[in-house]
Amino acid sequence: MEQDIQYFNSEEAARILNVNVSSIKRWTEDGTLECVKTAGGHRKFTMQHLANYLKTHESKIQKANLFPIESDEDLELSSNILKGNFDFLIDYIFEQSLLCNRDRVQRVFYGLYMGQYPLHQIYDKLVTSVLHQNGDCWEQGKISVIEEHFSTQTISGCLMRLQGTIRTPVEKIGTAFCLVMSQELHDIAIKMVDHVLELRGYKTLFSGQMTPSMKIERIFEIYKPDRVYISSTTVNDINLSQAEFDKICYIAQAHDAQVFVGGQGFDVIDFSHPAVERRLYTFEDVYLS
Repeated sequence: MEQDIQYFNSEEAARILNVNVSSIKRWTEDGTLECVKTAGGHRKFTMQHLANYLKTHESKIQKANLFPIESDEDLELSSNILKGNFDFLIDYIFEQSLLCNRDRVQRVFYGLYMGQYPLHQIYDKLVTSVLHQNGDCWEQGKISVIEEHFSTQTISGCLMRLQGTIRTPVEKIGTAFCLVMSQELHDIAIKMVDHVLELRGYKTLFSGQMTPSMKIERIFEIYKPDRVYISSTTVNDINLSQAEFDKICYIAQAHDAQVFVGGQGFDVIDFSHPAVERRLYTFEDVYLS
């Protein structure tokens, strides 16, 4: 949505790219740097505009600030992003997400994207580690379930904003249906799968939490997905989960769709159905699938 897009003015863009404002003006005039112009003629820049510039001028990345530097904390954060210090970033994101500091979490995600880290690497090395740390702290009684939800929802919201800044291919290579089953409440992992597949060039169908299996066949008839990605984090009723999974597989097979699975739930769910192409363990696996 338009109101969710973060814009930078010319001065902010200059601070991020570590150049003077006159360079920003010159680059926009010759088409080197994209921008949006307001009715009053003012230049506005999105994170995607700035990231696209750095992508085509990789030598500038080490000199860039990745986001406006407004404090010593910002400077330290930018330095750790450029160094790829994920140990620092994991602890930082975990702390800031517990405090619901979306702007701080967002700066890290934007910074990594601006630094040209692949999306699957951001999800594997940072987000997954933070989510595991979050779950472990809850299980050990170090944080409450509400705090666990605070952290997860903060990260989820920031991932949605990050997705809105990333340019995806116009030409689609297929349609992928991303889902969790009817008893599954955890959908952040499958949402990240959705992001990675969209970046690869798939049209994605994302159904969110607790997808009922009763009307699945109708989805195949209308949208004709050629791939199905299923995530399972926890299994409360193995018989119900197995029955639902088998039903989805039979429907997918009838419509010549490949099935990919991932998550700890498949430690107990039998996924040996012939429709299943393979189990995925990382977001890099998703990218390469």
